[in-house]
Amino acid sequence: MSRYREIAAQVLDEHRQVLLDVDPGELDRLLEAIVSAKRIQVFGMGRMQCSVRAFVMRLMHMGFDAHVVYDTTCPNIGKGDLLIVNAACTAVSYLVMTLAKKAGATIAAITAHPESKHGQLCDLTVRLRGQVHPGREGEIPSIQPMAALFEQTIFVLEDIIIQLLMEKTGITAVQMAQRHTNLDGYMEFNVEDDDTVVVV
Repeated sequence: MSRYREIAAQVLDEHRQVLLDVDPGELDRLLEAIVSAKRIQVFGMGRMQCSVRAFVMRLMHMGFDAHVVYDTTCPNIGKGDLLIVNAACTAVSYLVMTLAKKAGATIAAITAHPESKHGQLCDLTVRLRGQVHPGREGEIPSIQPMAALFEQTIFVLEDIIIQLLMEKTGITAVQMAQRHTNLDGYMEFNVEDDDTVVVV
């Protein structure tokens, strides 16, 4: 077996362990909070923000009023709104959660450590036990550095959450595609046999 295939097999096994460990009951409570929210804001830092942006994009495609915290177009937050924090393990995320709590928003976190001081601020949590701090108790260990496993699996988890929301709400992929931006030509893009790009 090549080194690439060996590493790929180990990483896939890590993903399987982490994703299948998630409590479906915790996910159900998050789904209900999302569909009940007046407005949804999602926060994450660094590589974690990749999943935040992907998740908010899909929530928007579903028709939810969803925003990335600290984006220039992000509105204020308050009663009836939902803040979702990816990882919830930094001083900055703790500040964001504290301010949102003070404003009356519902606080949710997808975190490896619901028992942490971050978790104690939450109205609900989803435990995702991928490695964040190598060697820390309660996390599923990884051959990968730092928080790579958590960062990868939360991206996949939030795509699974979108599929669960589609089932819960009856919103279809066709309806979602109609909310996709039409300024990139994605929906009309074709490549002819001569590789000339044509936008129709």
